[in-house]
Amino acid sequence: MSNDALRRRPCGQALVEALVGMALLATLGMLVVLLGKYQSIAGSAIVASRSLAFGCAVMPGGCAGGAVPESLLHSIRDAQFGPGSDQPASATRALWHDRGGAPMLDRFNGLAARIDTPRFDAGQSLAGSQRLSGIPDPADIIAGLAGPGRFGLDIADGIRNAHVEVAVQPDRPTGRIDESLMGMALLPRANTAVLGDTWSAAGPYGGDDSVEARVDRGRRLAPAIEAGIVAGYAPARGLLLLADLLGLESGTDAFRPGEIDVDLVPSDRLAP
Repeated sequence: MSNDALRRRPCGQALVEALVGMALLATLGMLVVLLGKYQSIAGSAIVASRSLAFGCAVMPGGCAGGAVPESLLHSIRDAQFGPGSDQPASATRALWHDRGGAPMLDRFNGLAARIDTPRFDAGQSLAGSQRLSGIPDPADIIAGLAGPGRFGLDIADGIRNAHVEVAVQPDRPTGRIDESLMGMALLPRANTAVLGDTWSAAGPYGGDDSVEARVDRGRRLAPAIEAGIVAGYAPARGLLLLADLLGLESGTDAFRPGEIDVDLVPSDRLAP
């Protein structure tokens, strides 16, 4: 073999290796960009579920379980999957398009959301899992003694669990990326649960539905226990009254353990 042939062989081999390497790098680059687009859509789904859960938690009465109110769903679409309700369904963000320029999701038909209102009560859950012998309905007893029933409240409607899912490239194969590396069908899901205070009192004072009445029901224990607490504070109150009589401390007669004024704000919490 001549010297010229030997020189041409390494050059040709290097060219083939360079082409193969460039093809692999180009494929890897396209997959990395595609993965970034999927992560961006999944992140928007997570933020949408959080916005939906908190939006329902602060609404008067909360969102009912099931379908999401259209007003709230439209605002979430505009905020997380833009650009706006007056735009066509295909008008998604510029990043959420494949290499051919086709949108990767439909903001209106590809977005599904629902609200669940699961029950949450630790006392009743414990009673339900460990039935006490000889007690017909331990769940209600525990709810009244150690649960929100002491305050005249029902926590059955306290949690808002928001589920959001987005159909990404539904026309592509499921479970594998197609031959053209355009993508695959995905269904990112996000779930956010918020325990919101959906109870509202009629006013600070008066009536069974007032803040004062609910606080009073919640802090009161059995009569025998209340009497024991009062007796336990008796020596301390006696020493405070003695200090007042001796001029060592003033205003000790205002110490009333167990009594709560719902309108009283501590002086250190007031602005100067």
